Amino acid sequence: MAQQFDFPETETQLREIQDKLYQYSKEAHDTGICPAFKGLLEIMSAEATIVTAIHNIKSNHGCETPGVDGKRMRRDYLQKSHQWVIHDIQKAFQHFEVQKIRRVYIDKPGKVEKRPLGIPTIRDRIVQECMRIVLEPIFEAQFFTHSYGFRPMRDTAMALERAKLLVHHTGYHWVVEGDISKCFDRIDHRVLLKRLYHMGVKDRRVLQIVKTMLKAGVMDECEVNEEGTPQGGIISPLLANVYLDIMDEWVSRQWEDKRTRYPYAQQQKKLFSLRKTSLIPGFLVRYADDFVIITDSRVHAESWKARLQAFLKDTMKLTLSKEKTLITDIRKKYIKFLGYQFKIVPGKAQKGYISRTIPDKGRLKRKIDTIAKDIKKIPRNYSREQMIQAINRINSQIRGIIQYYQCCTWVNVAMKIHSRRLQLTAKSRLKQYGGKWIPANQTQNLPRIHQQYKQKIPSIKYRDIYIGFTSLTFCKWEKTKSKNPEETPYTEDGRELYFRRTKRKRIHARLDEMYSDKTANAICHSAQKSLSNFEFIMNRAYALNRDNVKCRVCGGWLISCVPYAHRINPNLPLNKVNSVNNLVSLHPACFEAVNDALKDLSEFDSKAKKKIIGYREKLVPTHTRNK
Repeated sequence: MAQQFDFPETETQLREIQDKLYQYSKEAHDTGICPAFKGLLEIMSAEATIVTAIHNIKSNHGCETPGVDGKRMRRDYLQKSHQWVIHDIQKAFQHFEVQKIRRVYIDKPGKVEKRPLGIPTIRDRIVQECMRIVLEPIFEAQFFTHSYGFRPMRDTAMALERAKLLVHHTGYHWVVEGDISKCFDRIDHRVLLKRLYHMGVKDRRVLQIVKTMLKAGVMDECEVNEEGTPQGGIISPLLANVYLDIMDEWVSRQWEDKRTRYPYAQQQKKLFSLRKTSLIPGFLVRYADDFVIITDSRVHAESWKARLQAFLKDTMKLTLSKEKTLITDIRKKYIKFLGYQFKIVPGKAQKGYISRTIPDKGRLKRKIDTIAKDIKKIPRNYSREQMIQAINRINSQIRGIIQYYQCCTWVNVAMKIHSRRLQLTAKSRLKQYGGKWIPANQTQNLPRIHQQYKQKIPSIKYRDIYIGFTSLTFCKWEKTKSKNPEETPYTEDGRELYFRRTKRKRIHARLDEMYSDKTANAICHSAQKSLSNFEFIMNRAYALNRDNVKCRVCGGWLISCVPYAHRINPNLPLNKVNSVNNLVSLHPACFEAVNDALKDLSEFDSKAKKKIIGYREKLVPTHTRNK
């Protein structure tokens, strides 16, 4: 029987529905039953889902990039009224007509050819994000345990660690390096829609919207898209994972998830028993369209390659690249996987070999070349303050490279090769500022990093302190924890595991239910009523969370009353006035005291009076205040 849910009225209820979707999907999958969900469109088009989707999109880089209609997120949605935005997106769900995508081309690392990137309109992006919010928990519960690409709480380092552990525990050293030729461009729409239905999407209205999205044409091109998922669409990575899950399921059921008559309690005992059979061993690790299959011999590796090629062609309409799909003995040669290189070398271990991982040499060099060019491009007419900003920008690029590759056992060796070049380039650029070689622990930027090293780095003096270009060698290998399958954003225990591992703070749901409609327009100055747009309605709830549901003036709890959101400086431009940083949560009486300059403050204590006076001063335009 198909599961149905009431539509959510708040973000808290939306999260509860996501958890239930995950739970029902997982229970069905674990018992070998195909899950079934209907009424999904009502959840997707609910107000709470739309607000959450817009918040997710506006926090992403590139959210202001327009589609073919020229509309932008802030100007055409955030600055419109709350009712208009919700109605516009709900109307899009009711009569969905996808707009053409804008095609741009981006560079492929180390290649002449460029990768096509599709940019949907803002409206279509919001619809896609609403769909992703509802569909992802259904699919997450069923995806293969060891696929890592474009999935929450997973990354490339975990995929590499899984491959290392498999080689270490099994002693297998033959690897099929998989490369699917133009994978995302050749996804068969009919096969994908069948897979969506098989994984529980029984709401045909949703399937029809997905079908329409897949066929979205490109601006200036007449034909519709008959195959593939448009790269750049918000929902495209999820749909690609759904499609490639067909391959995951086929490979894993050949060996790792092989169904047996006897229900083994432990995976290791099951695999030990399978080794006594004529089955060909093989472990799959996949990240998007990059994957490896680890097995015990060249013959078996060749068998995997041939059988997989036939399966992809016959079932999924895909082909393996003959040039890039390699069979490698990792005792003798590195494999390239996700920007890393991996092999095994003789060492003190149970199987006689230990893992050695390094950054992909070609990819790392290209990244270093880019940073070196960026240093040289820093304008010669920069002031010392602008130069400090440029140093911070370059340092963030260097630290980004280090953080990506710090899971490699030989990261320090690889970085040392390029470090001197960057340091000399930076020193040359600082010549006009009297740059010096200063011990890193005597500089005042990146204190957590630089205080650990005495190595000299090129620096400039700013007032009484030194600011320096950081070094690539300021890195150490950090062991990656294996992915715990129980860690997921869709169960309370899974979220707890994630916050423990990453030591991040919990993100609380918006407290929309705390507000009433009248507080949206509760502004004393009528000229400010036009500021109560969609962005204000959305961000006031986030500000309330930040303020821990307490009044920023009197410190009292706001649970027993309707809180008011006050703009600290209502004279800011429209694109800044409703930001979370400019909003504070106030008790109704405190809100009235702040906005009514004639109100008697005798009922407030000295601390509250000081805050009220401070907020009152900021309400006055700067040019008036200075007279």
